[in-house]
Amino acid sequence: MRYRFRCEYLGSAFYGWQVQNEAGKQKFVTVQSALEEAFSIALRVPIRIVGSGRTDTGVHGRGQCAHFDYDGELDLRKTEHSVNGLTKRLIRIRDLQPCSDDFNARFDAVSRYYQYTLYTRPVALMRDYGWECGSLHLDLDLMEREAQSFLGEHDFIDFCIPRNDGKSTLCTLTEFRLERLNEWTVVFHIKGNRFLHRQVRAMVGTLFDVGRGRYPAGTIQSIFEKKFKGERTWAPPQGLVLHHVEYKDY
Repeated sequence: MRYRFRCEYLGSAFYGWQVQNEAGKQKFVTVQSALEEAFSIALRVPIRIVGSGRTDTGVHGRGQCAHFDYDGELDLRKTEHSVNGLTKRLIRIRDLQPCSDDFNARFDAVSRYYQYTLYTRPVALMRDYGWECGSLHLDLDLMEREAQSFLGEHDFIDFCIPRNDGKSTLCTLTEFRLERLNEWTVVFHIKGNRFLHRQVRAMVGTLFDVGRGRYPAGTIQSIFEKKFKGERTWAPPQGLVLHHVEYKDY
């Protein structure tokens, strides 16, 4: 029988989402490996977790979705409680429920929604959950206009870690907007059908370069058109949260 759930996790405590193996042994603790260990202990059988996507080291999750198979009927509440008790307050699962045997957390996802938080003044309490830019002046209006160039379908090969597996680098973004929570906190809302390795961090970093005057308006389009030459900033991971993964029925 197949089950699915949502989870949130403190990304700074893990080496990303995906299990990493070296010579048959687990090399680092990841979110996936921690969940598999907790479920396996709680259910007393080996459990393999399949997530909706991979998040990088240091990236947080609030609405990651995953599924697993288990031969039997679960006490859903008890299982949630047990797993949450085994993950050392670093991961919390919720909405555990049975689902169709052909449900796939990765391939059935309709869209992924990320939030990225940026602080435009020095902060101490929230610096582990956002990008502290100090007192640097940013032209947020220009950044918001420039972000519109990301909308629609584009080849994001130049906004990710290069890949040589032959898979498509086309992505469709349906939302990219800036929200000013106060005078010094900005949240980027980013939604698309799929995202490549470090794509969101590359996009936010490029907007940061435009906002601080390093590069002019139109830089995003020039990158898509292969006309841009120069180094760009990568936004740090701690400001990024996988906020929600959308499905047709979940």
